[in-house]
Amino acid sequence: MRTKLGICLYMLLVDVICCYLVVFPVYAFQVSSSTTGYVRVASQAAVSTMLTAQRAATVASLATGISASTAGSVAVRLVASSVGWPVLGIVAGMTLAMYVYDQSKVAAIKAAAAPPAAWTIPGFTNTMTGPSTMHVADAAFTAAYGGLYDYWVETAYAPYPPAPNSSTCQYVTMGNGWIGPYSMSVPVSAHCVYLHYASALYNGTDPSIGAQGSPTADQIATYLGNLPANGPNSLESNTTLVGAQSQPTPADLTSSLPVPESGLATTVVPATSVQPTDLVVNPNANPPTGTVTTNTPTQTTTDTKTTTTTSTTNPDGSVTTTSTETGQDTAPVSCTAGNHESRTFGSILQEHLTLWAGSGLLSALSLLKTLTWPTAIPTYSLQSNLLGTFTLDFSAWSGMLTAIRSIVIAIAGFVAYKIVFVGAR
Repeated sequence: MRTKLGICLYMLLVDVICCYLVVFPVYAFQVSSSTTGYVRVASQAAVSTMLTAQRAATVASLATGISASTAGSVAVRLVASSVGWPVLGIVAGMTLAMYVYDQSKVAAIKAAAAPPAAWTIPGFTNTMTGPSTMHVADAAFTAAYGGLYDYWVETAYAPYPPAPNSSTCQYVTMGNGWIGPYSMSVPVSAHCVYLHYASALYNGTDPSIGAQGSPTADQIATYLGNLPANGPNSLESNTTLVGAQSQPTPADLTSSLPVPESGLATTVVPATSVQPTDLVVNPNANPPTGTVTTNTPTQTTTDTKTTTTTSTTNPDGSVTTTSTETGQDTAPVSCTAGNHESRTFGSILQEHLTLWAGSGLLSALSLLKTLTWPTAIPTYSLQSNLLGTFTLDFSAWSGMLTAIRSIVIAIAGFVAYKIVFVGAR
């Protein structure tokens, strides 16, 4: 019983260590304070300058990702390039900032940037100058006009271009059941509008609207570039700062834009002076050149004196006693260090951990957190002109696979227990 309990405890320890080293490697070694007392940061103004300089490239990359995405989230990361950053003690590939759009926002952007669907009216040839779009009356339009109209067409002002410099609406004959044009405010904005009555008297001229096409990358880029900063789909509303103490948010489709060291101004400040809006790029930076560090270790004063008593018998029979004290006292010691190597073992270890956290191996291991493991054993079909179709159903070996796995785990656990707790006996 004791042997079985030992094996169980040992395997539990192995599971815990594997969980920390494989699934959560960064969190297992992350520290919350600077080991050197200094931090390299980028101010809010410097970050804004970087984001502005990278805006055009970011919009283009986002537009390409959103147009290529089928039904998932899209992200663009601004990462430290290999130019300049390693000299500052920052690992190339660190995510400085990122833009993340979830599945619902990607779908909303595609719908808003898509070109207008083709529309037709029986017996009508569209001769309108400039863009024209037909809409089915939605709830807001129906409420605004009392359900009197079921379709409306918006078109550009005349002349076109440069609409809307002219306040005159272009006039065309729409056919039975249509009225307009009116320069009016609809639930979207002010346009030249033609209205179609919802009454059954005009069913003979009911229009039809085709399916809306998919937007191109250029159309999505134009849409994103013209959004106001406070809009829910704007770049500003979907920006996240990452830096050294955060982990980038995963996405189904991710692209990276390298930023050189000259693209983001950074400074080294004391760890106690970091502002909430600062972007931390190195939590364990070396102190600036010329910094004088004073270390005053305190030692407890101890008395280690020893008294030695020597007794000597004189010729006359008398005894002479001599006492001798030996030992030393200790006192507090302080020293002043100049411009020398100030890193400690802990800071050097943290630098190695930071380098490891940015390695490609760890990035590959972190993908395990996002993997979706199958719940059913797969079945494969192989097609051959000579032998026909051959189906390989792994579920037929499910019991055997489970037994082999159990045997391997048991043998490995027994051998490990014997090596650790029993030794060579």
